[in-house]
Amino acid sequence: MNGVQARRLLWPLLALTASAATALTPTLTPAAHAAAPTNLGSAVDNTPHGWQVDDLGNGRYAVSWTSPKSLPLSSDRPTIVGDDLAFGSPTIGADGRTVTAVVTADQAPTPTDLDVVLSGDRLDEAGFDPGVGTVDDTVPRRVTTELDASDPGKPGPYATVTSDYEWEPLKVAGMKEPIEMVGHVVEPAADAPTGPRPLVLFLHGRHSVCYNPVDPDDWGDDSWPCKAPLEEIPSQLGYDYIQQTLASQGYATVSIRVNGINAQDWQLPDGGSDARAAVVRAHLDRWVDLAAEHQVDLDQVILVGHSRGGEGVDRASIQIPATAPYRIAGQVLLAPVDFAWHTAPYVPTLTVLPYCDGDVYDLQGQRFTDVGRDIAKDDTSLKSSVLVMGANHNFFNTEWTPSTAAAPSWDDWGGDADATCGRKHPDRLSPQGQRKVGRAYVAGAVHLFTGDDSYLPMYDGSPVTVDSIDDAYVLSHAVNGGRDERRPGSQARPTIATGDADARLCNGIASWSAASFAICGRNNQNVTPHWPMDGEAVPTRKFLEFSWQSAGATGGLRFDTPLDLSSDRLELRTIADPAFASPEVQVRITDGSGQSAVLEPLAGTQPQALPEVPGATKLWATTVIVDATGAGGVDLTDITAVDLVAGSPEGHVWIADVAAAPDVLPAAQTQRLPQLRVKSVQVDEGTGGTKVARIPFTITGKVTAPARFSVFTAGQQRGQVQRLVVDVAPGQKSGTIPVTYEADDQWGYDQQIQVALWPMSGIATDDYLGELFVVEDDPAPTFDIDAPASVREGETITIKVTMSSPIALDQYLWAQTVRTRGEDLRGTDVPAKWLSTHGNASDASRPLWKLYVGLYGQIRAGRTSAKLELPTFDDQRAEGAEYVALKVDLGNGEAQRFRIKVVDND
Repeated sequence: MNGVQARRLLWPLLALTASAATALTPTLTPAAHAAAPTNLGSAVDNTPHGWQVDDLGNGRYAVSWTSPKSLPLSSDRPTIVGDDLAFGSPTIGADGRTVTAVVTADQAPTPTDLDVVLSGDRLDEAGFDPGVGTVDDTVPRRVTTELDASDPGKPGPYATVTSDYEWEPLKVAGMKEPIEMVGHVVEPAADAPTGPRPLVLFLHGRHSVCYNPVDPDDWGDDSWPCKAPLEEIPSQLGYDYIQQTLASQGYATVSIRVNGINAQDWQLPDGGSDARAAVVRAHLDRWVDLAAEHQVDLDQVILVGHSRGGEGVDRASIQIPATAPYRIAGQVLLAPVDFAWHTAPYVPTLTVLPYCDGDVYDLQGQRFTDVGRDIAKDDTSLKSSVLVMGANHNFFNTEWTPSTAAAPSWDDWGGDADATCGRKHPDRLSPQGQRKVGRAYVAGAVHLFTGDDSYLPMYDGSPVTVDSIDDAYVLSHAVNGGRDERRPGSQARPTIATGDADARLCNGIASWSAASFAICGRNNQNVTPHWPMDGEAVPTRKFLEFSWQSAGATGGLRFDTPLDLSSDRLELRTIADPAFASPEVQVRITDGSGQSAVLEPLAGTQPQALPEVPGATKLWATTVIVDATGAGGVDLTDITAVDLVAGSPEGHVWIADVAAAPDVLPAAQTQRLPQLRVKSVQVDEGTGGTKVARIPFTITGKVTAPARFSVFTAGQQRGQVQRLVVDVAPGQKSGTIPVTYEADDQWGYDQQIQVALWPMSGIATDDYLGELFVVEDDPAPTFDIDAPASVREGETITIKVTMSSPIALDQYLWAQTVRTRGEDLRGTDVPAKWLSTHGNASDASRPLWKLYVGLYGQIRAGRTSAKLELPTFDDQRAEGAEYVALKVDLGNGEAQRFRIKVVDND
């Protein structure tokens, strides 16, 4: 008999990913996945290699998968998915290989029905999913005209100079090692007559951090800082080609390095966005002292962020107050992540989306445009998205591009080389071609955000191009920026469809299943940047869904308040279903008296179905533009309805919004919204069933009008997951969020319940993730283990494990055969069928410990004992005594060994 003290399992803070649904996950070590389950509840038997499902009780299951090799250091995060299951956001283990998430379900998920998806590819399945198969057709191109302004991708008149600085490293919360303060400066020569120079700051994204200059296969041991002979990858140098162009045009530029964050952000719940924002602010604070020397105008600062750097600079834009000694005049986000589903109100924002992004595969950066227009009612800042056909994620940075990078680098898009987005497809951009687009569109946005409206057509859906991008194909659309918009549902209702057609409102959600007609993306196998997947607990928006089966059919929107098109053009952000050819449509406008006119869209702005890539086709809105000035007899100041008139025999589209759009931007805004920050709370569990704790939030800045945010909690028992909306009153500075949890008088887990906040209106989120940590305060039971000293051949070896008191969850038991002295019990000494399920039965003549034979069992919740059994086989042969040794592991860090003699009957 042996008494063993059980340990309480602690749950780490989860990391939020692209999925908005959050949950709490227990720590699962690599050894547990490689060999046997630990006491994380009852494990599901016979799971595929690498998978583990653990029953946490009360309908909650921890699901984990361990990769045979380290997960790539990329911007996106691996996510566990399964049909009709809403998994919480995963954590990445300290081993860099294990992905874990929690789900609430009626029964244990079946691993064969689950996948681990990273950048659109199933990591647990061989091959590369996006782009499998060959698509013969190239992208049909819309008509474009040359921009009526100087080409922003061409060098300006000024000579440039380059320098680098390195300051004292910055200590950042949540990171053990300080972050380097390194900057690469490119600016006009000191004597160049530029006048005050706006400052453009570049922030790279998440990429590998160390390399060996003489051995491309040596990436080190993932330790940080880099250890000799390894050197740091100079990711900050990757935008020098844009910096040189901007500097020649009169701008001061600096590109900063954050390898220290990339090496450590796996442990941060927000993916490191707050840390990146802190480093951006620290550099800008130092530039206050440098501004005069470099002739810098700090009232015009443009932030450019790539990948996770995109969310980092956006977080900085949210945090920087109007009273700061510098002003963010705009931001450019290249292939960004947006784990937080937020954007910076009042800050003009361009988001560049590469169609062939193999890293941020879901183009989640679209949220910066769609969410951005909703948060502040008086926000007139432009929010634009640019879709670059044939572009991937990495090639915007020369240090992430083969042939130009100092360190080994790669093309982030995989799949067939000849397929759409494959490197040999005619529509795939070369690295040089992609850099030309990056240079032109970043520089054009910098010109636009510093006051030159002649560059607006590059970003507002107009069918224009510039000579410097050669034949690259780029699409765009915009919201805000002085538009008077009508959105389906809140400001507009469907008109009565005519002809063989249907027009209805749908909720902007996508689902892999054939879900209700109430959602837009039913049975969807495409990438839906405008729509979250079913199960993500984030605010959603309505769209108009219009389908038809005959030419001449109509359907559209009737407005609650009329649009004025007397001086503005009409825009419709329209998603075309790729299951049909790009449709031909006309647009009918109707005034308050019933007078109407049917108009042709501007050449090059018909709805466009985007190229089909198996598993990776994008449903993304292009802009239908109409000049209504020639609509005789219609009161253009009183447009009450807009309809599409089908010119094609069939088609299917969704309309995101309708707007009257000016051709110049409104005046820049300097105000900022108050910022919401949620905190974390730790409480003792106590007793008494369902309890309520209150999670505090604070508000920085002044709330001057009613505001609203939504809350999602996860990690609770089935039926207790919360989704609620919180209203904030003018002048309010703090508040609390009620969170329920279960308290009992039995030993179990610590509970960690996460609280995620999403902005809706009148307020911005900064620290948007909090937690309730419920500490298990019941006494842990002890274990007694009773094993026989000997059994006779043919009898079953039975080890009984007894707990001193019942607990609130299943307890998993495990015993492993190990080497011992004397003649070993072999595979031929146990039943063959039993051996096949408890070890390696390939050579039964070997000892059990060489066949990795293990025993497992469970003590069910509320009970106190269970048995581990090893049956022996009477072979009817005379032989000496045999022995088996078992190491019994209760998952508490201790193990007990037993040597059992098997006595021959003959």
